[in-house]
Amino acid sequence: MGCILMHILGIIFGGIGVILTWVITFMVQWRLVVLAENNGLVIETGRIDGTWFSRYDGLWLTCLYQYKETMHCTTYNTQVSLTPDLKASRVFMCFALGLTVLAFFCSILGIVSSCCCSCCCCSKQDRHCLTLTAGILYLISLVLIFISVVWVTVYITQKSYSTNLTQGAVRIEIGEALMVAWPCIAFILFSGIDLIVIWSCACGCPRPKTYCNSYKLPMEQRKVQQCNDDCSDMRASTPRMQYL
Repeated sequence: MGCILMHILGIIFGGIGVILTWVITFMVQWRLVVLAENNGLVIETGRIDGTWFSRYDGLWLTCLYQYKETMHCTTYNTQVSLTPDLKASRVFMCFALGLTVLAFFCSILGIVSSCCCSCCCCSKQDRHCLTLTAGILYLISLVLIFISVVWVTVYITQKSYSTNLTQGAVRIEIGEALMVAWPCIAFILFSGIDLIVIWSCACGCPRPKTYCNSYKLPMEQRKVQQCNDDCSDMRASTPRMQYL
């Protein structure tokens, strides 16, 4: 019963991780670049003249936002406009999203097969292999997400004062997508470890003795039964004249 509850908890945390991975992949707030319309004096509350613009760079879209106005998003015109960190994150996050979805369905099939497999001859390794597969897939997707987040964060930190990247921007900051990625990593990590632990505990327990076929008599009763059968056969084969 405890293993089933742990398995259900792993499925729930894995589902949350899948949703967060989906959200992160399609968020545009991976990188925030604050722009200015023209040069002017800066005070504590803002600019005296000019207008603030915020540019959000995501994996698929780049959006321009002006204060008290709507956000205008466009796709990247060419791959050259993408920085290397965002290019690599595109690939990693797509693979991570696919692996988390596959792991989620494997975890569901794993608990269904564990609870509904009524054949006593089924080995526990066969019944729980889907649980192990789900845990491994979760950990692989976690590594891909972690690489993407760290790569983009390091790139922003190193290039924060580079004119080639900022192109006249006042500052460059980490976006909200990178902040949401850390809870996503935590949920996926817990789910992956939980499923692997469940598999190791389930397959490590000794298998109870079960009898899949008909009931077998103990050794002594089998000998007595065999002797009685032989005696009955001998009596049946003896001619009736011998009893006269």
